[in-house]
Formats: sequence, C-alpha cells, structure tokens
Amino acid sequence: MKKSMGLFLSLASCLLAIPAQAHHGVAAVGSAEPEGPGAALETTAALPLPQRTAFALVKSEFVSFQSRDRAAFPQQKDFSSFNMLVLGYGITPWLSAYVFQPYNVKSADGGVGSNAGLGDTNLMLAFGWKWDEGLRLIPQKESLDELDDWHFLLWVSCTLPVGPTEKNDGNGERFAPDMQTGFGKPSPAMGLSALKQLSTHFTMLTEVNHQRFFTHTYSFTRYRFGAETRLNAAGVYRIFGRGKVRLDGVAELGGLNLQRDKEDEGEGLVGLSASGGNILYGGVGARLYLGRIGFALGARRALAKSLNEASEQQGSEGLENIRAFLAVSVATPLE
Repeated sequence: MKKSMGLFLSLASCLLAIPAQAHHGVAAVGSAEPEGPGAALETTAALPLPQRTAFALVKSEFVSFQSRDRAAFPQQKDFSSFNMLVLGYGITPWLSAYVFQPYNVKSADGGVGSNAGLGDTNLMLAFGWKWDEGLRLIPQKESLDELDDWHFLLWVSCTLPVGPTEKNDGNGERFAPDMQTGFGKPSPAMGLSALKQLSTHFTMLTEVNHQRFFTHTYSFTRYRFGAETRLNAAGVYRIFGRGKVRLDGVAELGGLNLQRDKEDEGEGLVGLSASGGNILYGGVGARLYLGRIGFALGARRALAKSLNEASEQQGSEGLENIRAFLAVSVATPLE
C-alpha cells in the first residue's frame, strides 16, 4: 500500500508559537489516505512527507477577542486574522522541508485601526523515525500493519525577519510591538511529536515544543516577546473512509505556557506586567479528504487559564471569544 501521508507542523499552530499579545507561528498541515493514521488540527503528527512529494497548504484563522471595560482599555484589540501559505517537499522518506509565509491582519479600536502585512517567513526541517523492534528511519512505503507502529518526529525551525516592524496606526503613532506583523529578529523553535494508531478508526497524537524570541530594537523601544512552551494532545476518529474519500473528526487539548514579555524602560530589559501566563485550550474540528486534496475546519477556545495580572490583560492569548480556522491542502508525488 502507498504510504499514508499525515503531517502537522504549529504552530502552530504554525502555529507553534504565539506570543502573549501577538500571534506568530506556523500552520498545522497534513493529509491522509482512506486507510491509516489520521491527522490532527494543531498537534504535529509524526509522519513526514513521502520522498519526492510536494505539499501545499493555505490556511486562514480568525480570532475574536473579548471586550473589557472601556475606561480601563480605551484602545482594545477587536480581532486578528492570521493567514498562511505553506510549501513542503519530501527530501527522503524520513526528512521533509517546509517554508511558511504568513500574512496577518490585526485590528484595534480607539483610533488605532488595522495593520495588515507579511509576517516573518519560517523555515522548517522535520526528521521522522519509528519504533519497530527498535528505532528505525521511516521507510518509503509501509503496510497497514507497519503504520500501527509508534511514529516520532523531531522538527526544528527558524524565522526570517522579513515582516515590517515600524508601521504607523490610525493616530499617526507607531503600532505597539504586538500590533506589528513582523518581529524584527530570527525566532528559533524545536518540537517533538509522537503518533500511534490505536485501532482501525482511532489515532492518538501528542507533541511538545518550545520557541524563543530575541530582543529587537524598534525606533521607539527595545522589546522581547516571552518564550513559549506548548504541550498538545489529540484524538482523531475516522468517521468514513471509502475509495478516495475520508472524513475524520478531531478533538484536541493544548497547554500553553507564556513567559512575560520584556521591555527596556531605561535600565535594561524588565518583565512587563500584564503579560504571560498559562492557558489550556480545547478544540474540535473535522478533516475531509478527496483524493490528494484535503479540507480542514476547526475552532478552539480557552477552557482554563491563569494569566499574570489577568484583570490588566486584553487581546491576549486566553482572552479570545473563539479561534476558528479553515484550511485547504494538496499533496502531489513528483515522480
């Protein structure tokens, strides 16, 4: 049987990394055959692309933020739209390369207005292996029985600071760092994921990843976004699979630890109040595959949170009304 194709790289989710008051990351991507393991929505799956296979994905995520007291927050963030183009290629059966290009829109009231523009390009390498009476590199083809083995993926990524960081808002002032679409410095990340098909219809996925940011000097301040650590878990249930058609239901939990952002207030970088915290997200969605074309639809929101100085935060992670996304992907062998 042709090897099942399933791959997710967030983070984003993706989006892998999301600063406390801004969104920065990579899209979760993936595809699957009517048989074999399923792919989640945000959790990275441990299946690289097959050798000499090209992959493309377009994803759009809409985030609506909760409103707070206008007296305390005269310039509130309304919504953000995070859009992503992903291109991937299977270099070997166990090594894949990806390029992620975001285009973001961030909106706030109080005269601030909207800021739209390119985000930082992200480059990623994903290395896959499996457990089959010992650790082995993933082969070019696997039988259905072999796809039941534990699969693992180690990925590393780094952004290229191509997004703008000095755009002005509707009041003629510079947008704050979290409202800019670029981050000004490279941002490295690393993650490890595991996948296990527990039955014909059910797949379990887990992932842990970490991303760091470097200090960037703006024309108006020096700023560093807080480091992020994520722990994700997902269950994928195959509702229908026949011929070239497959429909999966997905449920996910995602833990996010955000360190405080830091800003230079004249005596070096200091941790900012009202930034960072811990959040537990819950999400549901579905994936539909028609041959090599895949469609994904999902939504998530915070189930529990412990934010630093929570009463002083607005428009940050954990304070969304909802995060909803739609994605379309295609995988094509080049041989």
